[in-house]
Amino acid sequence: MEVLRDASEKRTILVTLRDSMASDELCTQLAHAFNLVRCSTGDEALDILNERFNALSAAVIAVGLASADDCAFLKAFTAERAFDTIPMLITTATTPDARCAQCLDEGAVDIIELPCVEQVLHRRIDNAIQLKRSATFYEIESMLRRLPSMIFLKDAEGRYVFSTQYWHHLDTGGDPKWTIRGKTDVDIRKDRENAIKAMEADKEIIRTGKGTSYTIEINADGVQDFVQLIKEPVFDENGNVTGIIALGNDVTESELMKRKLARYALIDELTGVGNRRAFNEYIEEIPSCDNFPIAVISADLDCLKKVNDTLGHLVGDEYIHMVALILQGGVPDDAPVFRTGGDEFVVFVPNTTAEEAEALVKKMRHTATFFKLHMSEAIVSYGVACIESPDDVREAIDEADQRMYAEKASHKHRA
Repeated sequence: MEVLRDASEKRTILVTLRDSMASDELCTQLAHAFNLVRCSTGDEALDILNERFNALSAAVIAVGLASADDCAFLKAFTAERAFDTIPMLITTATTPDARCAQCLDEGAVDIIELPCVEQVLHRRIDNAIQLKRSATFYEIESMLRRLPSMIFLKDAEGRYVFSTQYWHHLDTGGDPKWTIRGKTDVDIRKDRENAIKAMEADKEIIRTGKGTSYTIEINADGVQDFVQLIKEPVFDENGNVTGIIALGNDVTESELMKRKLARYALIDELTGVGNRRAFNEYIEEIPSCDNFPIAVISADLDCLKKVNDTLGHLVGDEYIHMVALILQGGVPDDAPVFRTGGDEFVVFVPNTTAEEAEALVKKMRHTATFFKLHMSEAIVSYGVACIESPDDVREAIDEADQRMYAEKASHKHRA
């Protein structure tokens, strides 16, 4: 085997020819544009192909070798799927005959008549390489369409080159011949806000050459979907970003489950109101809101220990649940209720003064009389305070607690 090398970045082709002046002239012409790996037999050519198929862009073989033994070499070549991206070109020093036709039937992509003008020779090989790669691209695209994921390619301007799937959030106009090719996200998405975000993300990938991954929520046609997008830049041989390859996965089921679990993590299992964790998160967000004044109502179930000791913990749990219902029913829908301890609750009522909150508590006390225990004059003790600004959140909560404990103490004293 003879390898003719060139220092420049050239594609490599396999040349299998018999020794002759025509063969030497052909190799000289080819060497001006390609790196050559030269051999003289079909068996040697197959060995080289097996060893170096990833590095070879094309193969050129004399018609006599290609057609020998009923095209045995070409049949072995086309039987190997690893060689699918390598175009096979046949050379002949005579007018193409039946042997050439048979070679085309067995997988050769072109016939080159010798002698050949060098520029024409180079162009014929380049075209064969491009044709083979294009055919392979469409074969791969066809296979990718069988996958549940959406795989798509965009150019450097954010225009789609292809997509393996068209999901319902695209506006196809009901045209069965509609194609995504050449269109941008703004052109095709029903959700314009997400379309603009997608194009901004693409611009950043093109600018930085760095991939990204994110999940979007899509609401189209009355359907809520969540799509995970994984995007990576496509580079040319000079390291320039020429486009974006991306994978889109339907993660609706897992995302909804994740959100459901996140909600469960913030909900008190017994009462269905917010738990201590939700309470802590809420008060961290209060300084950034604009709902001042915010009334704080602290509530505590009286005599819970006595209920548990005499009637059992299941009954005690029912009374805790009743308090939660009283609180939820006594405040507006936008007022969150939290269970912060065993029988302790805190309610925040936005855009409400302390005086207005006292009126709400008065209604709750009236409701509570329907559940009054025989061993206590009052079921629930309350304390009210008001958050006037972002700076007094903790102070107002403490003040409401102190007033609640004071009322609780007065109930015990009367008892």
